[in-house]
Amino acid sequence: MYCFHITVELDTDQNFQSAEGTLSEVDEETLLSSEDEDTIRYFTFNVNKVVESSYDSFTWLTQSTDYFWALDIENIKYEDYEFIYKFVVEYFKDNPEDYLWFDDAEWYYTADDILRLSQRPYNSKWCSEKVI
Repeated sequence: MYCFHITVELDTDQNFQSAEGTLSEVDEETLLSSEDEDTIRYFTFNVNKVVESSYDSFTWLTQSTDYFWALDIENIKYEDYEFIYKFVVEYFKDNPEDYLWFDDAEWYYTADDILRLSQRPYNSKWCSEKVI
């Protein structure tokens, strides 16, 4: 079971500004009440509206190709990459035009790359090198 916990910030006209959240394998109550988060698989993420003065690791992508959003996944423990991979596969089934890029990598995955990769046995190197 996957649970999303999302907080969205809107401007005064109710337009999206940003969101932050967590994807976890437990419900929100369990996640918040757990004394030992190390036993729960989760990762956090944020999405920010790109504005002309934005500068972050995604600026090269969002400004040069007219993309509007970039999801930044954070707080990843090394053993959680398979958990994230399962989420990414499901995400790309519904978002075939999107890309996955790892900060500072000189390569990226298209949705088609990820979906083809998902047809093979899990490859733990998927997040450190382009394996397809």
